[in-house]
Amino acid sequence: MTVKKSTFQMTQQQFCRWIREPDIEQIPTFPLERMQIYRDLLFNNVCSFINLVYPVARSILPEAQWQSLLQAFFQKAKCQSPLYNDISLQFREYLADHQHPILQEYPWLEELLQFEWLELYLDTVEIEEIRLIQSTTWQLTRKVWVLVYRYPVYRWTTATTFAQIEPTPSAIMVWRDDQDKVCIESLSPLFAMLIEQLSFKPYSEIELYDLIQSVVPDLSEQETRVQLDELIMLLTQLRLLNNLELP
Repeated sequence: MTVKKSTFQMTQQQFCRWIREPDIEQIPTFPLERMQIYRDLLFNNVCSFINLVYPVARSILPEAQWQSLLQAFFQKAKCQSPLYNDISLQFREYLADHQHPILQEYPWLEELLQFEWLELYLDTVEIEEIRLIQSTTWQLTRKVWVLVYRYPVYRWTTATTFAQIEPTPSAIMVWRDDQDKVCIESLSPLFAMLIEQLSFKPYSEIELYDLIQSVVPDLSEQETRVQLDELIMLLTQLRLLNNLELP
């Protein structure tokens, strides 16, 4: 029984190696036509998961380069999960972890892949409701993510071309609203910092005021008040701010 098990395992490993790299691996003792059908089905399924999650990256990159990335991932990555979300994440992590040369050739690509995957994540993740407290503090009503990019990848579409790609440092806030729609809002660097702090804990109005002055000490008291009022107005309009005054 030990010999049979060992032989089976060797055949299984050979089978898997051929599925990954049929050009260099010896063909197992199975009909080639059936092996090729199985490989095509498996490869096409993996590719479809990735293509659906990263349509913008796929449309901007030359097709030959995109297909090369898919082939490299299929051949070399060690996926830990067959789930749709996980495979697309593992594709992005594979390129980042191995510092694939394409990330140096196109310095915007890593940010674009991260943003496109985030859109899928926000569509599917179970977001816990925030427990609103009755107090004199300002508190976010929903879970938000504050992100900083060197390129405006959140504005790109499948119609974006190489000629339109230019570095534009920017910050955004993303969240899922009451209708489960993914929302995006551009932020100033100051607002990005303040909202990120609010995402960790509630702040009183005076604490936010002091925080602004500590970060931008050159602002006058009036200018600091204006920034604070504009922040509160923005978050209120977006229905992201809670302030339950104590009686």
